[in-house]
Amino acid sequence: MSISFYDVDAAYTDYLRVFDHRVPNIKYAGHDKFLCGVVLSVNNCNYYAPISSFSQKQFSNMLIYHKGKSIGSIRFSYMFPCLDTVLEEKNFNLEPDVKYRELLNNEWTFCNSNYEAILKKAGYIYKRYMSGKDAKLKSHCCNFPLLEVKMREYSP
Repeated sequence: MSISFYDVDAAYTDYLRVFDHRVPNIKYAGHDKFLCGVVLSVNNCNYYAPISSFSQKQFSNMLIYHKGKSIGSIRFSYMFPCLDTVLEEKNFNLEPDVKYRELLNNEWTFCNSNYEAILKKAGYIYKRYMSGKDAKLKSHCCNFPLLEVKMREYSP
């Protein structure tokens, strides 16, 4: 298996954010936020985790490295379920900025080299949240059960 990166429809994330303010805003001035492929499949929902330039180690993220240097992270506390219809596979070749294209490729290479660890970490964060035993995680994590319901109710 391999991981792909995806752009997500901003209308969908805006919709989810009505119900949970922790769903990331994907619109940025420089480059829109994008998602790491399926990191978890549970309750007939595929979860996608945002890739971020945030590069500080935290319990609920995984740092992305290139040549020993942290270049970003996968933010599992902000992963959310998506319908296939709101996703578009990211085409690195369409990025006009060569340095950004190179960064994307380096992040993608890391993610595919660490595929099993990514799936394991996503599953762990989800289960820990669902257990209700970690108040700190619950306070800064997306509300996974609510977002699963809202995903199923979504109609563009």
